[in-house]
Formats: sequence, C-alpha cells, structure tokens
Amino acid sequence: MHFFKLTLSYKGTNYCGWQIQSQGEKTIQGELNKALEQILKSKIKTTGCGRTDSGVHALYQVVKVESEKVIAFDKLLKGLNSILPSSINILEVSECDENFRPTNDAKEKTYHYYFSNNERPNALLEDLMANNSFELDFELMKKACEVFIGKHDFADFQCVGTEVSSTIREIYNCSLERVENFSAVTSTKNIYIFKVSGSGFLKQMVRLMVGTLWQAGRGKVSIDQIKESLQSPKGTKLGPVAPPEGLYLAHVQY
Repeated sequence: MHFFKLTLSYKGTNYCGWQIQSQGEKTIQGELNKALEQILKSKIKTTGCGRTDSGVHALYQVVKVESEKVIAFDKLLKGLNSILPSSINILEVSECDENFRPTNDAKEKTYHYYFSNNERPNALLEDLMANNSFELDFELMKKACEVFIGKHDFADFQCVGTEVSSTIREIYNCSLERVENFSAVTSTKNIYIFKVSGSGFLKQMVRLMVGTLWQAGRGKVSIDQIKESLQSPKGTKLGPVAPPEGLYLAHVQY
C-alpha cells in the first residue's frame, strides 16, 4: 500500500457533512473517494482530520489516503481538481507515513465562526455566515470567551452521536472580533468572527459555544453560569446550536 496526504478546502453547503453516510447522501468524503478511484484505478481508503457536519465549511481539511497504486503528486493534484466539483478544492498533495493519524496526531485545531448582527441576513452571504438579529452586548461576549480558555469539562457543550472516552478538552485561544471586509463581491455591516483553538472538539461543540455566547450577549446567560457549566456539567445546554453555515475548520497543526 502507498500512503499520502491531501490538504483541501470546501464549501459544505450542499453536502451532508464530511463523512460518507450509509444512506448514500452526498458527502465531501464520498466525492473525494470517487475522484481518487477514478484516477488511481484502485480501491482507496481515506481518513479525515475532522468530521465536519452538514453545511459546515473547511479552509484546511487534512486527509490521509491509502492506495494500492501511486501517481506523481503534481499530476494527482491537477487530476483531482479537474474532476471534483468546484465546491471542493485540493490545495496540496504530499507524502505521509503509514502511521500518520490525521485526527489523533493533531496537536491543535482551529475553528472560525462568522456571523452578522443585522435585522436581516445578506442574501448573497447566507450560505457562508449566520445572522443573529437580536441586540447583543459584544463586550460581555468577549469576556465570556475568556472563560472557555483552559482545560474544562465540555459535557454540556456537545450533541449526541459520537462516543468519546472523555469530554475534557483544552482551549488554547478564544476570541471574538469584528470583521471589516468579508467579501469583495458584496458588502454587509456588523460582521463578527469567533475564533477558537484547542486540543480537540466534541460533536457540535463550537456551535454550542457560539449559541451560548449569543445568549450571554442577550443577557439570558451569565458568565458565572458558563463557569459553573464548565466546572460541574448538569446535562443541560445554556444556548442553542448555532447554524452550520457560519462554521469553518480553519487550520490543523501537527
């Protein structure tokens, strides 16, 4: 077997997430596998560094490929980008060791969440960011971001569906910033980006963190409540799961 690594980006709007589904829905991994098998003329196996959900995007997804055949990396990159839909873009093809584990070997993952704070969302950006129309206290939300930093039990910040041995995760950085320019094609006011980096993330953990920040910004959740939830989870969520379209897997560090 031959082993190599792909780095890719994608717009997840019209896909049922990264992972192949048993029901045969359209997924990023499914499209990638079909393209790889078409070029390599052999059965392949792919393993991604993260399972992005339906509608979630990636700026930097890392994938390990196992194949019975090999091809020059520059030809494979060009071939994949000529076959794959324009919503999936291969950025790099490189070597990797047989023992490389895209998920377990990751030292740090970074997610970005974009949202606007307007009465109505921008029609041209609705697939790329969420919109929260409520009045929000952004200074309080920035203070709430600081509470997430450190090693905590995020049991109240996960959705069921993936079994994990522990709900303890360490957050290295967490911030909320205003964005001046999101797109050169269209303009909209009041855009913000939530950035979070950590050792790993539970299922829909980032979107629940954003939903909790929104509740804090509305005065419905206090900073003390967030601290208590991280110290002694009670099995209840402080906020809703934020919509998927604002979430981006931004980077993975090995």
